[in-house]
Amino acid sequence: MPSLSAFFLTILPFLTSSGIGVWMIQNEVLIKGFGIKEWTVVCLVCAVACALALIPPTLLAFGFGYFLGWQAVIPLILLNLTAISIVYFIVNQLDKVGLLNYLSQFPRVASFLNRIHADEIRFVFFTKLSPVLPFALTNLVFSLMGIRFKNIILGGFLGMIPRTVLAVWVGKEAEQISKLVQNPNESITSRVVILVLVVASGIGLVKLLAKPKD
Repeated sequence: MPSLSAFFLTILPFLTSSGIGVWMIQNEVLIKGFGIKEWTVVCLVCAVACALALIPPTLLAFGFGYFLGWQAVIPLILLNLTAISIVYFIVNQLDKVGLLNYLSQFPRVASFLNRIHADEIRFVFFTKLSPVLPFALTNLVFSLMGIRFKNIILGGFLGMIPRTVLAVWVGKEAEQISKLVQNPNESITSRVVILVLVVASGIGLVKLLAKPKD
């Protein structure tokens, strides 16, 4: 089971991302000719793919930024929120309450969950702020923890803005799609911003989840 989970969360996204990268390089002219209808279909398909952990949203942001520039920001955020919603409603069909009741039997887990539920928006925000935390996995965790949907959406929306804008900017500034796919974080500026986001996310989560003093 762990090996199967690792395949779906690491190997499969890598394979699909590589395939999409090659497809974008080979069909650059075709993609540049896409209209509103084509991009709408692309967004819907990508939302489902992101929800199923088939495509990392960052890769999409690079590609969307390259082809659409700053106009890509709003579609990407809507796409990501749609993916989050899909995961939430799938998990909501499971016995989530039973799982939470079982976990609540353990004092440390119950204390951990209580701190999260006391400030759900901040928890989701700082988690989504980090570019290194897997998008699909965090969506699954949010839902399994019983975080309210409106807080997942609001916290996710706020947290994704910086990383989405950064990825779109990197894609927009790329001279060639091939270079973007092969080395998306080539510039020093993007690396510094990524580091800042990771540190800010880490500090925020530690402060939020740190055990309060007696």
